[in-house]
Order: sequence, then structure tokens, then C-alpha cells
Amino acid sequence: MSVLSGKNILLGVTAGIAAYKATYLVRLFIKAGANVQVVMTPASKDFVTPLTLSTLSKNPVHSTFYNTEDENELWNNHVDLALWADYLVIAPATANTMAKMANGTCDNLLLATYLSAKCKVYFAPAMDLDMYKHQSTKENLDTLKSFGNVMIPAESGELASGLVGEGRMAEPETIVSFIESDIITGLPLKGKKVLLTAGPTYEAIDPVRFIGNHSSGKMGFELAKEAANLGAEVVLISGPSNEKVNHSFIQRIDVVSAEEMYQATHTYFKDADIAILLQL
Repeated sequence: MSVLSGKNILLGVTAGIAAYKATYLVRLFIKAGANVQVVMTPASKDFVTPLTLSTLSKNPVHSTFYNTEDENELWNNHVDLALWADYLVIAPATANTMAKMANGTCDNLLLATYLSAKCKVYFAPAMDLDMYKHQSTKENLDTLKSFGNVMIPAESGELASGLVGEGRMAEPETIVSFIESDIITGLPLKGKKVLLTAGPTYEAIDPVRFIGNHSSGKMGFELAKEAANLGAEVVLISGPSNEKVNHSFIQRIDVVSAEEMYQATHTYFKDADIAILLQL
């Protein structure tokens, strides 16, 4: 399970040729288990359609403050969008949008949402080579990073103009991997190893009958998930249980008897920074 599972991601799409990659980015965020909403600048709709992004995200796409064709429609509240998001990801981030972000210009819904955001902001620059190397762009990048925004570095490659060099937006897979790694690095249990025991143990009387208890293991499994979500590498030793766990940071070891749990626990205990022994 990705660290993005269950998170609310607001994807901002601006008017660059790389906007078509936003479709793949939405799919990857959804695949990682995130909830996704999309805010587009009006001009970005020339490069990718709101219908495509709304279909992929399973949410309406926002691009204006209100629908000019329906005077009774409620406005799109940029504050609500900003507060909903756990992470704001602007990809592609054009030179024009970054300049506005750096200078506090607020002339569309995405920029209003950005200025209202209290969550972590990631941005992936995308523009042509000369634009990317221009001094004003360099200064805007430095300004945005000084605000605490996190830049996902542009890549080198063939650009829409035919030039080859820096300015190409990072590939969607790279963006997702970058964000996941950045989040994990900041988690409080990053680098810690947690050992958990959970569930019942069964002691055989004969090949058919056993003595056991009614433990479900639920508490241990939930603690394991929470520790993993905080960045820990978790070893979960469980007796027979119907509880499920699917997290890349959790190693599940199934045992049956108390002796098997004892042996497994001693095997991993010496490497643990934290041990929570709910069943022995």
C-alpha cells in the first residue's frame, strides 16, 4: 500500500503541452489509493479536456469560480478545495503560472486555491529550454522553494519545440515516486523497526481439536498499519486471524502455536527499535 492511500490530492493543471500527462498522473494517484480532484487553468483546456480528467478522477473538474451559463449554480469555493487537500500538486507548472505563484498574482481558480492552501505544495516545471534557463524563471523557482513549496525537478529530453535539454516535465511515474519518497522521509518513524504480535494461538490437543482463545488480532493489525503509515518497517507476527493487511512496509509472519510465536518473536526482537507484544 502506498503512503498516498487515503490521502486527498488536488492536482493543478496549467496550460502547457505536458498537460496531457495529467491523465496518466491522475490514474497513478488513483491506483495508489488516493482521492483526486482536479483544478485546471482555463487555458489548459486547450491541451486536455475536463471530461477526460473528470472521468479518470471520478470527480467534477473545476476551472472557473462559477458557471457563466447557469446563474443559479453555486460558486467553486477555492478555500474549500484548499482545505480538502492533503497535498496540492501542480503539474505541469508553466513559466507563466510559476511567475504568478511567486508574485501572489491571483487571476484564476487554481491560483486562488494555491494562495489558500495550508497543505504541502509540489510543483513540476514544464517549459522550453530557453524559458527554463531564463534568469526570471530561476528567480521564481528559488522564490517558490523559499515559500516551502517542493519542486519536482524537470528532466532533460526532447522538447515540443524540437530542442533537446532541460525543461521537460518529469514523467508521471517519477512524480508519484518523488512525492512518495518525500513524504516517507518526513515521517516520524522513518528508519525505525517495529515488532508486533497479534491474534490468538492454538494449542493442539490431537489432530482435530485445539485449545485457543477468541482474539481477532484486530488491535495488533491496526497498530501495524498505523506504525507503517508513520514510516516504520513493521514485522507483524500473527496467530490465526481473518484480519488482512496490505502495506509495503509490513512483513506479516503467520504462526499457530504459542511456541511458534515465541520463536518468531525472538528471531526479530533483537533488531526491533519498538516492540508491542499483544499476544504471546
